[in-house]
Amino acid sequence: LLVNDKRNNPSNYSLVVLSEGAEWQGYEVQHYGAEDAYGHRKKMNVGEAFSDKLKAATGEETIVSDLTYDLRSGEADFVDKMVASTFAGMAFDSIVEGKSGIMTAIVNGCYTMSPIPDPRLGPRKVDIETMYNTERYRPTYDHKLGLPIFLTKA
Repeated sequence: LLVNDKRNNPSNYSLVVLSEGAEWQGYEVQHYGAEDAYGHRKKMNVGEAFSDKLKAATGEETIVSDLTYDLRSGEADFVDKMVASTFAGMAFDSIVEGKSGIMTAIVNGCYTMSPIPDPRLGPRKVDIETMYNTERYRPTYDHKLGLPIFLTKA
């Protein structure tokens, strides 16, 4: 299927996105490194294992890319995980309560549910000049006194 997709794509590629917990028939999770205090070892990257299997089966070249790095330039930190978990809980509660047309948000530093913006209003703008160092592709880390944690102006 992937080889056919690649050959039928004018750009000559196909894409697979795998969850870190993905498995397939005959696949066994591989581990590496020393055991931690609880006797657990680190799991090998499932993307690398799938890439190796795909190369062996098709002879096609593959590229493995960790989307957490590509999309964020790093792993999620404590705040990222806390906000994501809270948003998930809020979204679930809204579904249970039968609510729709809303989304999780942080407004003035507080969690809230907000109406989904009308797409006809166009994209929201980020103040790149004052909030980002465009030479380093990172947010600026100075002059933050009085601003909320999520680098948006109150």
